[in-house]
This record gives sequence, C-alpha cells and structure tokens, in this order.
Amino acid sequence: MYYTKRKNRRISINRQLAATIDGSRRHNIELAFVNPTSYTYIQCSFVTDQILERCSILFNNNYGIWGDDAPLHSNNALKADARVKLGIKRLREMMLFNDRCFLVIGEIRSFDNNQFELIGYTFCTSAKYDRLNGDAIWITQLVVGASYRGQGVAGTLLSMAKNSIADAVIIGLVSSHPHAVIALSNACNCVPIDLKFIADHAEDVIRACNVPYLSQAQLVGSIFNSQPLLTNNQQPVSLAKTDFFVDHKEVLAALEHIRDRWILGPLLDGHEFFVVFPATCVRHSRTWPSESSCNSSP
Repeated sequence: MYYTKRKNRRISINRQLAATIDGSRRHNIELAFVNPTSYTYIQCSFVTDQILERCSILFNNNYGIWGDDAPLHSNNALKADARVKLGIKRLREMMLFNDRCFLVIGEIRSFDNNQFELIGYTFCTSAKYDRLNGDAIWITQLVVGASYRGQGVAGTLLSMAKNSIADAVIIGLVSSHPHAVIALSNACNCVPIDLKFIADHAEDVIRACNVPYLSQAQLVGSIFNSQPLLTNNQQPVSLAKTDFFVDHKEVLAALEHIRDRWILGPLLDGHEFFVVFPATCVRHSRTWPSESSCNSSP
C-alpha cells in the first residue's frame, strides 16, 4: 500500500504503479504538482531492497558519528569519529520487524532529469493500545539529509506517520537530538511536553509496540524515580538507556540554544531522550517551544 502527499493533498496510487517507486519507471505515475517535495507512505510488505538501499545511503551519510566511548562498549568493534552505518539487511531486521511496520519517505523531484532525491524518511510501527482505546505509534528511526534540515521535513514526515493510523491515540520516540522531539511535538499539533503523561504511559507503550531495540532499555530520569547525577549535578528527566554511543557534540550545541525552554534535562552518553505525546487532534492556543507559533524548522 502506498499513498503520496504533496502540499497537504493525499493521492492514491494503485499497486502496479506503486511498484515503480524505486526510481526506474517513476515517470509512469501521472501526478501533477507545484511543490517538488513529496511524501509517501509505504506499508511494510511493499518496502523493497531498492528502497532500503536508498534509506541506507541517506542514513550512512547523515545520521552521525560514533562517540569516544563507542570502542569501549563494543570491544573496539566501533571506532570513535567513524560514521554510524546500517546496511539493507540490518535495516530490514531492525525496522521492519512485524507486519504493522511502515515507512514514510520524503523526496524532491528534479525538473531537469525527473529523478527523485530521497531527503528524509521515518520508520514506524503501530500496535493496539487498550489503555486509551486506540492505537499507539512508535517512531523507530528518523533521518533527514543535512542539506534539508530546518525546513520542516522531519515534522512533515512525522505528521504523515501519525495521520496514517486512523485510530492513533499516542505516539512516541527515543532520540538523542532535541530537534526530533520538537518535530514530533509539531506533528502532534504543537502539544507541549507533558512529563506526567510520559511517566504514566512510558512502560505500557514500550510493551505494546514491542520494538526490539527498546525491549531491554532502562528508563532513566526523575519522572521514573531514577536520578543518577552528572558531574555538574544536573539530573536527567526522561531518558532511555539504549547503549547507543553516538557523538553528542551537535546535540549539546542544539540543547544550549534551547536551554531555557528544555524540560527533559541533560543527556547522558549511551542514552536518548524518551517522549510520548497524545496523537489525537488537539486544538488549542498553546505551542512549544515558542509562545506565539509552532516551531516548524525541524
């Protein structure tokens, strides 16, 4: 199953034409649009190796580098400052682990050669969430090309992911980057971070979505009654210990810019910020992180 969104329009594509999305026969899809950026939902069973190869290339060139502690925690298999990489096989194993997984991709079409450049994607899964009488969505991976950050790509990918599940009531992710958290807030009608909501639903959402890399993750922070101290006596608030030792220099710089508005606390090595938001349509005047309008940049 595919559908493509351009400028807030959803366009159905039949299965035969959808199979051309890998690129070689994409021109056969008759779609007229003004904005060259398009976003496409792809159900698990339609994610081909060709699509995964494009995602792998974007990930390997843009996700980040290993931190100084990565060699220590990997018996020197990982090298500090080397790029974090994932191949096609590993992406399929980690991100398409059940038939409720799906992928949303963002592309820009070149009018010169009619080719599509992948600029971002998000892998997701969904599961029944009886506590709120609906479905939970978990964002398992979010990647945006460095040249396209700050242009609303991440927020649009996440918004399309949220809107693809009709009965979605809650959505969450773990990420070391605060911009990913902001983008998810934007996708949820700029709902502010609610620490009580996170604490109340964290364990149940993890259990319901059954994401493999989170199955053994430890929740850390003051809202979970777990308060390890940093050297500067700051306490983390809502983290998941994922043992993913990526470099945090860019993240720390981003946190410095939003320090006065950031309520999730500091980030520990080998940890990621943990958030969940209500996913139902919420209409109110409150926004995050600014007081006047939704932050549309991530």
